[in-house]
Amino acid sequence: MRDLIQDERTTAQRRKIASETCSLLLLALMVAILVQQYVLNVPFANYAAEFICFFGACFYLLIRNIASGINLFSREITRIRNVLIYSVISGLTICLVTGIANYARYGDNAAPGTWLAALSITFVCGTVAAFAGFSLIYYLNNKKQQSINAELDKEEDEL
Repeated sequence: MRDLIQDERTTAQRRKIASETCSLLLLALMVAILVQQYVLNVPFANYAAEFICFFGACFYLLIRNIASGINLFSREITRIRNVLIYSVISGLTICLVTGIANYARYGDNAAPGTWLAALSITFVCGTVAAFAGFSLIYYLNNKKQQSINAELDKEEDEL
């Protein structure tokens, strides 16, 4: 009987270790995808499994957190600002990664004005796409939080 009872600290520590392992695996998958795509220039079919696993796991984590009612955005005041900040950071990251990849592939074959125009368009499109994605996540998260608050208010009124 005593073996069936687990210490909360031990359980919490095991969960933390499992969570850190998941984060490290996702990071390793992302690095593997980027190296294969941009450094080794291998066809997509060669890293499709890593791509599917990485984005599948990220999508699952996102949906699971929202469905569980975990608030993905911290304070009410900074929520919209966070969406904007995350969008700009994502746009810059997309711009940086594609800029490095394009330079590695095409080298000095394009004029500097062309590179700047391509990077500007990439940044704007990446930021707008990220804003749309983060806005959708914010909307779904906000709806779930309102649903939880309404349920808690209903339970409180019944008492």
